[in-house]
Amino acid sequence: MAKIELIQVKGSSFFCSGRLSVGVYKQGDTVILVDSGIDSDTAKNIDAAIKAAGCSVAAIINTHHHPDHCGGNNYFQKKYPDLRIFASQFESVFINNPFTHVLCFCNAAAPSTGLRNKYLEASISVVTNVITPYEDQVIEINGEQFRIVTLPGHTFGSIGIITPDNVFYCGDAIFGEDTFNKHGVLFYTEIQSSLASFEKITWLQIDATVFYHGGMLATISATASKHARRMLETKDVIAQIINVEGTGLPIDLVTQKIMNIYRIPQSEMSFALTRTCVTAFITQLELEKKIELIMRDGLLCVIEKK
Repeated sequence: MAKIELIQVKGSSFFCSGRLSVGVYKQGDTVILVDSGIDSDTAKNIDAAIKAAGCSVAAIINTHHHPDHCGGNNYFQKKYPDLRIFASQFESVFINNPFTHVLCFCNAAAPSTGLRNKYLEASISVVTNVITPYEDQVIEINGEQFRIVTLPGHTFGSIGIITPDNVFYCGDAIFGEDTFNKHGVLFYTEIQSSLASFEKITWLQIDATVFYHGGMLATISATASKHARRMLETKDVIAQIINVEGTGLPIDLVTQKIMNIYRIPQSEMSFALTRTCVTAFITQLELEKKIELIMRDGLLCVIEKK
């Protein structure tokens, strides 16, 4: 693993170099992390970069519960006994009980071995400070104020953080250009909330944005608008797939067609993630009264609503 370095955005706001842009906010000889990496190895490298800067870790703010964002919590919580971990109430349930995240992809049944990995199941950690209610607010950490921005869509309790330097750490509410271009179907679990979050991000008055997947960008409105367009395009593609099959199409076959159209890797985990996204779009189309769910020969199918 390449050595991690701290890259300054503005003032006391930094992020870690490498594949995951973990946020770092300096407060004297301590730092506050925004997310923590995917596992203990990543966390150790982050910790080494922080120690090289003469600092230790005082707190973590998790934008959401996905393992690549909270998988390093366990390492830091063991290393720094007084560490505080902040997360919204919904996300805290999964961070405290990471096995529940795996259950989301197998109808709450015992998961197959192909789903038991660090990408879907983080090490256990404990959220010490639950951010509630789920609304935009200001929290104080070690005498400084951080703005919490609710951004549901990628997950139901996702948040973004704006530091005292007016730097925005967006988590996975939106993605950097490379990730956006790499994935034809972006991972969002609730479509209407995602679109509202993109619109909200467009109007934020901030000086810079750090994408967890994609580093730093000065202006963000155009990126948020691109996400909205992509989401509407994907919804239209799924609607067309359903409309062509006039007698109804099983949800797994809709997923199959999407995986083939967007050339998604043929793996059990990719199927589980794609099926989750497809389900979110089907739910949205149902809410818009464009499709309906029917049973046919023991299969749950989707059909265009006449």
